[in-house]
Amino acid sequence: MIRSLNQLEDAVNAYGILQGSFHGSAIPSDKSIIVACDALIRDSEQLYISHSKSGMAKESFRRYYTKFRLLFDRLYTYKAHQSDSTIVKLHESIWQSIQHFKEHMNPLDELPIYDQQLLKESSLTKLAKLFARLRAKQLDEEYLLEIQYGMDSLFDGHKPPRLLFYHCEWLDSFLMALQSIAYDTRDKSYPKRFMEFLIRYNFNYLGLRNRWKENIERQLSTLSRADQLSRLLLLEKEITHYHPFPNSHYDIEQPHLKMMMNEYICAELDYLEKITNLEAEAQDTLDQIPSPSSGIHMTLTGEGITCLFHYSSKVGLFKNKHKSDAAVGVAQHIVTNRGNRISANQLSKFNKFEHIFSLYLVEDKLKEMLHFIKKDIEEVELRK
Repeated sequence: MIRSLNQLEDAVNAYGILQGSFHGSAIPSDKSIIVACDALIRDSEQLYISHSKSGMAKESFRRYYTKFRLLFDRLYTYKAHQSDSTIVKLHESIWQSIQHFKEHMNPLDELPIYDQQLLKESSLTKLAKLFARLRAKQLDEEYLLEIQYGMDSLFDGHKPPRLLFYHCEWLDSFLMALQSIAYDTRDKSYPKRFMEFLIRYNFNYLGLRNRWKENIERQLSTLSRADQLSRLLLLEKEITHYHPFPNSHYDIEQPHLKMMMNEYICAELDYLEKITNLEAEAQDTLDQIPSPSSGIHMTLTGEGITCLFHYSSKVGLFKNKHKSDAAVGVAQHIVTNRGNRISANQLSKFNKFEHIFSLYLVEDKLKEMLHFIKKDIEEVELRK
């Protein structure tokens, strides 16, 4: 099919050469371009049907469209981006080809510069006419502004996303749906309907996503944790019921708006769950630690209690097979002379060299105990 463009290519090249040679003193004729245009559809169709396989025909058309678009852009540039009857003729010819072979059109192909300008003018004009009515629906002003900013970005040429062929159909359906909301006179929850509309048509402009996130954060900041959880779960449930249209994208290279919203909601729910679990674990730990006032208060230091525990374990005063198990039970009840709890780990770490001064003190206490024991035994023996 691309060979059918040879005549048009020669005519556009000749126009450029003639324009350069006249240095603006005269305008070259468009006649050869118009003649080439008239023959284009007939010749391209004949070459299209000559392909024996559909895959080859599809590839042939896509190459044909790309070259046609580039030739159109070149001529439009020669004419300083000013429309005239020849530019309109080329516009009609390329769209005739698109409509005729639409099933082969690549949605990610670029549009001719002239068509980009037409689409920009018509879309922004329609949008401007709707804003007053949309504001009357008590829609969030920030969201309306982000639609405007998103459209400006789409038609900027230096900002993402790139304006591509699929945007023609997307913009048409998007603006028609927005118009139906603007002119609807029924008593409805328009803010909720508006959000459903943005998700269904996947207006995944990052500015809109950021304003939505900030709006949710403001709402959550005034709520208790339980109410935050309820609000997020309700929001998750609402969004679940909003079903996006297939192949509908503002920016095909960005995640879907619904996906971005769900990711934020899930992240917030996970955070709340983790914070709640951590606080519960901390409370459980506190509950397991008895208050010092409820324990057995001793006159020994922590080291002294460790020494006494070590030798008590050594002579078999505890039934536990392992010293560490006995330490857990003792630690739950013993309080030092300073009113502090002693841990099972401290009780298990006896060192006779480090604890020598405490050993002297414990030895004295044990000698006193032994003295009283012997005395009581002697009194009992005398009474026999």
